[in-house]
Amino acid sequence: MGERTPQTPFLFVGNQLVLDFINTQIVLNGRPIDLLATFSDLVAWLVHVHLLTGEEAKKIEGQWGRQAEGTQTVEQARAFRVTLREMVERIAAGRSVPPAAIEAINEMLRYRIGYPQLTRRSGKFEQGYQVESQGANQLLGLLAEAASNLLCTCDFSLIKKCQNPLCVLFFYDKTKNHARHWCSMTICGNRSKVAAHYRRHRSQRR
Repeated sequence: MGERTPQTPFLFVGNQLVLDFINTQIVLNGRPIDLLATFSDLVAWLVHVHLLTGEEAKKIEGQWGRQAEGTQTVEQARAFRVTLREMVERIAAGRSVPPAAIEAINEMLRYRIGYPQLTRRSGKFEQGYQVESQGANQLLGLLAEAASNLLCTCDFSLIKKCQNPLCVLFFYDKTKNHARHWCSMTICGNRSKVAAHYRRHRSQRR
């Protein structure tokens, strides 16, 4: 389970790509922090989750990094993230997926233009995806495909929100007994254990 490091400013605790995307908006010391502040941040995140190669990222940055289209794309990505967060909140609460979320995903999937392509590397075959879209909005199609995969392949009962009331992170519970409560033991779990220990200690002294 990945966590934020000095080399990686993003958090990877969700066990599902689209949950990690939602988790690019965090709360730090009581303040909301957006880890996708710029188009470059969005491109870097897509590289970290292996949806773009470094070569593709460099090309995309060169084409749209300083253009209005890049700014518009990251704004659309953040708006899409709001829709996905609302959708996942409903799922985690045992409620149905809203039609508006499905419409938003389908709208973004229109930008996923291309075709599968077979390649051979080091004697092994891999299937990749050849993108034909010529706009920065092709990145939105990648995000929409991740959201579609979540809805099509995941057990909704295992999509959970961290039980720390101050935390806004979601995760897909892959533990053996499906008993995971925290986004991360390092981030929230240990704090909760320390607080519980402190409360027990105080009650014993009374």
